[in-house]
Amino acid sequence: MVIDAHTHLLPPSFPARIAELRRRDRTMATLFARDGAKMATAEDLIGAMDAVGVDAAAAAGYGWTDAGVARESNDYILESAARFPGRILPFCSVNPACGAAAVEEIERCAAAGAVGVGELHFSSQGVRVPDGEGLAEAMDAARRLRLPVLLHGSEPVGHLYDGKGDTGPERLLAMAETYPDNAFIFAHWGGGLPFYALMPEVREALRNVYFDSAATLLLYGGEVFSVAAQAVGIDRILFASDYPLLDQAKVMAQAREALGAQAHQALHANAARLFGIED
Repeated sequence: MVIDAHTHLLPPSFPARIAELRRRDRTMATLFARDGAKMATAEDLIGAMDAVGVDAAAAAGYGWTDAGVARESNDYILESAARFPGRILPFCSVNPACGAAAVEEIERCAAAGAVGVGELHFSSQGVRVPDGEGLAEAMDAARRLRLPVLLHGSEPVGHLYDGKGDTGPERLLAMAETYPDNAFIFAHWGGGLPFYALMPEVREALRNVYFDSAATLLLYGGEVFSVAAQAVGIDRILFASDYPLLDQAKVMAQAREALGAQAHQALHANAARLFGIED
């Protein structure tokens, strides 16, 4: 069984409404600033999974700033998971700055079957890390409901790209230290944070953190899988494609080549444990 821990779905109406949504939501304007940016429906995702042998995929929206956009996106992902049970694992996105409303949305989505919170984009959402308005309450809700939190991470060096932001290793580490009882998924290899886990105090702070491989092809060489696994432990690595941004098969091939006999941990076992999936 192969589980993709990081994909994205958007309601089918969003492409035709992109101008309206950009005006309403800062994250939409940031991530989809260019016309023709890739969007996928549930049917697109299932078709891609079937084509390359992915059994299940965690599906998320983005770190919306507008509560209405967030709810519409969450509703579509939850409905898609109901139509494809066991194949689509729904995440719900909120803006922590919405305070009590964000907590209510997490609770609503959890009751409807959400298995995680995110993806959150603190840069475009304007959330101060680690103690911004509403952040502690949102993290408490996720902890109480046993939902891992998916955070966008970015590298403090290297090339720029739409939505890169400035939530790098230092800020992500601050999240892990401030909320040690939350389970986190730091996307895109946490902006390089695994490499600092060679420091004992950093490795200890990351004991409840997983790192996903979303967008690896655009960021690192394939050896990042084995280097990160050595630094933080193979049990903390999640195969993730960032579909529809990248092809799932290519990232799977990278993981298998780099990890060899340990690849099943990243491709299945770790995500199954995190999401409570039985074989």
